[in-house]
Amino acid sequence: MIISLVINLQAEADGRIHGATGRAVHGFWLNQWKTASPAIAAGLHRSDGTQPFTLSPLVGLPCPHKGPVAIAKGAKTWLRIAVLRPDLVQQTLETWLPRLPGRIEIAGTIWQVSGIALSPQEHPWARQESYADIAAISGKDARQWRFEFHTPAAFRTGETGHLPFPLPTVLLHSWLRRWNAFAPNPVSDAVRHRLRDALMISAYRLKTAPVRYGRRLTIGCVGRFTLRAGKLHRSERAVISTLANYAFYCGSGAHTTQGMGMTQLTIDH
Repeated sequence: MIISLVINLQAEADGRIHGATGRAVHGFWLNQWKTASPAIAAGLHRSDGTQPFTLSPLVGLPCPHKGPVAIAKGAKTWLRIAVLRPDLVQQTLETWLPRLPGRIEIAGTIWQVSGIALSPQEHPWARQESYADIAAISGKDARQWRFEFHTPAAFRTGETGHLPFPLPTVLLHSWLRRWNAFAPNPVSDAVRHRLRDALMISAYRLKTAPVRYGRRLTIGCVGRFTLRAGKLHRSERAVISTLANYAFYCGSGAHTTQGMGMTQLTIDH
């Protein structure tokens, strides 16, 4: 089982936000683990591989570009936590979530927890599925997939650079790296090479968007794009559909544990 849970928040008092909030949400997530289970917190903190979770920023608030942004008392926002590893899902539901206090601090502001959503009926970004479920709903014989980046997505090029455009090769790599790390049925190298050579961007409406954490500036892109498959067997297109649905949880590109790359499949046909 993997989950995407949403925590709804309301500002308890006036406040100010001084930068992108994804890193602050990351700090909140880990700090709550230190309270709920120091052993799990230590494991997540020292992990140098593919992280088993992705996080949103505080969604619905103005994004600071130059200088701080004022937050009024009563302002509403929400954050999304997606957990990709089944054992951590169980620990999140049984240990982390029950110990979540009614008042939390994120980005220097005190927030009241006004609700928690675990299903799409409660919030469009909340969901629970197994890896088998994701593969099963991908049986439709699609040849095109339309996506939307809801938060800026950037893709690593070399050790320090980032590309603010979803080239099919780097996009596919970002999804496969997470799928193969946590899914019970990893995609083989042979299939990966076939997919990489057959995918193309057929349409896009994207714009660049900066994400600033202190002195670190990453330029990503937000908006919509369409991925199209060339000559692939139906079973290979089904793999793309599986990854396209998985992107809802795993995100796309770099810094997905700090709010970047929130991805949603909007149409497949």
